[in-house]
Amino acid sequence: MDSWMERNSAFGAIGSVVQRLDKLHVFNSYIAFLLPSAPDNFDRSEDSQNNDFTKANITNVVGNIINYHNQLSSVAKEVSVDMFAGNQTIKGDSGLSSDTKKITADMIASATPAVPIVFKGREELVEQGVAILCQQALRFLAILGAGGMGKTSLALHIMDSDLVQKKFGERCYFMPCELFADAESLVQGLIHVMELTMQENQSKQKILFNHLQSAHGDLLIVFDNFETPWNHGNSRIGVKNILEKIAKCRKVFLIITMRGPDGPGDIPWERLGDQSGIPTLSPVPAKEAFKAFAGNKLQSSDESESQIDSLLYQIEYVPLAIRLSAQHVKKIPLEALINMWVKDKTSVLTEGRVPGRLTSVSFSIDLSLQIFKIEGKTLNLLSAISFLPDGIPFWVKHLPQMVLGEALNFNVSTLLDSSLIYDQDEGLKMLAPVREHVHSKYPITQVDVDQLEMFYGLFFKNLPRNKMEAQHKLHPHINNSKKIYKAQISSGHSKSSCVSVVNILYSFQRFDSVSMSLIDLILEKNKKIKKGNEVKLKLRKAKMLRRMGKFQDAKAQVMSVKDCINDEGNISQSEADILGRCFNILQDIYYTQAQYEKAINMNLQAQKYFKQSNNQQAQANSMSWLGDIYYMQAKYKEASEMFSKAQQLFQQIENELGAAECLKRLGDIYRMQGRNNEAIKTISDAQKQFQTFENQVQAVECLWSLGELYRKQQKYDEATEMIMKAQTQFEEIGSKEGVALCLLTLGRIYMDQTQYDDAIGMFSNAQMQYQNIGRIVNVAECYQDLGITHRLQGQYEKAKEAFTEALELLKEFPGEKYKIGWTLLGFGHFFFDVKDFAEARQKYEEARIVFDSHGQLGREVHYCSQALAELDKAIQQ
Repeated sequence: MDSWMERNSAFGAIGSVVQRLDKLHVFNSYIAFLLPSAPDNFDRSEDSQNNDFTKANITNVVGNIINYHNQLSSVAKEVSVDMFAGNQTIKGDSGLSSDTKKITADMIASATPAVPIVFKGREELVEQGVAILCQQALRFLAILGAGGMGKTSLALHIMDSDLVQKKFGERCYFMPCELFADAESLVQGLIHVMELTMQENQSKQKILFNHLQSAHGDLLIVFDNFETPWNHGNSRIGVKNILEKIAKCRKVFLIITMRGPDGPGDIPWERLGDQSGIPTLSPVPAKEAFKAFAGNKLQSSDESESQIDSLLYQIEYVPLAIRLSAQHVKKIPLEALINMWVKDKTSVLTEGRVPGRLTSVSFSIDLSLQIFKIEGKTLNLLSAISFLPDGIPFWVKHLPQMVLGEALNFNVSTLLDSSLIYDQDEGLKMLAPVREHVHSKYPITQVDVDQLEMFYGLFFKNLPRNKMEAQHKLHPHINNSKKIYKAQISSGHSKSSCVSVVNILYSFQRFDSVSMSLIDLILEKNKKIKKGNEVKLKLRKAKMLRRMGKFQDAKAQVMSVKDCINDEGNISQSEADILGRCFNILQDIYYTQAQYEKAINMNLQAQKYFKQSNNQQAQANSMSWLGDIYYMQAKYKEASEMFSKAQQLFQQIENELGAAECLKRLGDIYRMQGRNNEAIKTISDAQKQFQTFENQVQAVECLWSLGELYRKQQKYDEATEMIMKAQTQFEEIGSKEGVALCLLTLGRIYMDQTQYDDAIGMFSNAQMQYQNIGRIVNVAECYQDLGITHRLQGQYEKAKEAFTEALELLKEFPGEKYKIGWTLLGFGHFFFDVKDFAEARQKYEEARIVFDSHGQLGREVHYCSQALAELDKAIQQ
């Protein structure tokens, strides 16, 4: 199809465009935009969708265009029909005048924006820019980056600063370069803004450079949106020459704003921002800006705060997207705006009737596509990147394997120049608004999706054996993997491949949410899934739900599998194994909630079925789990026996890793019994074995146990170092429970050293973490430690509240005698401090009864007796 620029007939060209505009119901708006002096009787109404565009009307419109612009060919610069991928898009804000020779001072003044009133999070960049121009006396400042990042606003605020105004005074000149197509028009614009006098037949360049070279004081020129003349037609050489001649004038300082990662010409630009240009806003100033733009209509509440945070995160804190989305809140509720974004994406990010670079994110993106001539294979590459939330990680290595095509590096260079993508951490990235718009308008082909799936299939297959190393390698790709496999599952492609990927992902706790979303989709879409795969996926989902603290959902998932097997008659070994796995997960669910009697019952059921299925590995694991249940109840004798039995079975089946896990558990028992030297040796031996097996989860648990041992030995520096290392590794693994445990332990280290404020911060943080994963007993433990810390600070009201809350929570867990006893003992110390001796005695006696009823807490019973003796002594005094 011929483009408009290729038409020979002017009237035929207008007719063609009119027909297309008529179909889009936007003809009036665009003509109004093109013709600011259109006749008063011309209907600019946005709702005029039923106009009868007769031949006479079209002729009148054409006449107006010709009269207004003089040259029809230059009108074509204003409106172009974008033929990329068969889509037709009207471009109406290139800003180029139909005859740049006729640009007036008023036109330039109208195109020059005011200094923005709402301006958040850029103060440091303004200070840097001002310092470059005024303090460091460097003459060339480049403000670079993608469209919509606020480059113009930043330049205006630098220009408006007190120091810049003091240095340059009225010799500050702003050039809106979207009006200028070439070197000649740039010179004409400078003559206008500097108000230079021109006489007939004089050289414009001579007048300009005579003025610049003879200037008595320093002067500042801001070339805003310089990508327009820099990339327009064949004008680059002329524009480059003019710019570099201006730069050679010693009194001239320049600020340039443009899309792209590099400043124009061979000029030593000082850049603001990072290697990709001006960054997006940080979350806090982004939120401040959103609220300022939204105005008084925005009602503040916890829910609205959360909704704003979510929306800003999704639009990646892009300044233009923030302003345009916030404008809607003046008319519609925030919740409706969120729904609009979910449904319509970048179509929400617009305002006004006629789109422009400052009123529409989509228009701004299309403008970059047009200016930088993004088409063909370059557009195909952009389309592929827009499909990938993580972009192309380590693109130099991975791009040729992920995307088919030739001259990929050249195409990447073109896209980087346009700032539609940016290079970060060796990867090619795309901001969310750009990604959503490009993907919507230029969707990826199925061939390209298949190629991406092929790449990720090999990628998962070749992950390192070391889990931490594998997780580190996988993390930059995880959202891409989710997007690709969800697309393939939804479209009916490669279901078996997706099951294999889910099986690999399952071993990475950090990515549980991704694994679960894929499992749900596979179970929904694949009606022909093999029974074994279906059971495996459902039980793995149940385990992940348990890890997330969603105990009822986890239990329901297990029961959906268990209830499909009739265990009243003879069952096969495979069915027995499934039932064993079901009871194993149920045991884990009850164990996590400190419902130990139920957990023991489930464990014994699991062991029975694993014996029936002859699964010795699973049987040994269940025995080890039973040891854990006894350990949590402080039944160390029973726990030791069970760990020893499990260890023997692991050794019998030559499972050295399982045997090492039992060894570590025995070390923890020694630690709890105060046998510190034995504990350190046993746990250190186990840690070495885990490192040999490259089992990071168990190795980091050893690290925590050793840190806790050092705390008990009052070696606080060593303890802190180990616990902080463990916390970092738990965070990398994705173990929320492990992170909470480290926070709790760090709080105790700070408390032991009388650093009470730090201790309270740690305990409070740990409490929230445990609350989020449903570990109520551990929440009570945090309250107990908070009570102790507040008591030691003399904050008795807070201490009483904390102890009371801890006991209230523990009422639901009568089997937690160890924790209940210690909480009562701590509460007794509180009453002792406030000299309420009757209450203190009651709490000490209750604690002693609880400890004594346990049977294996003789040391703790002795502590209570000591406390009662101290109480009697205090009363006698």
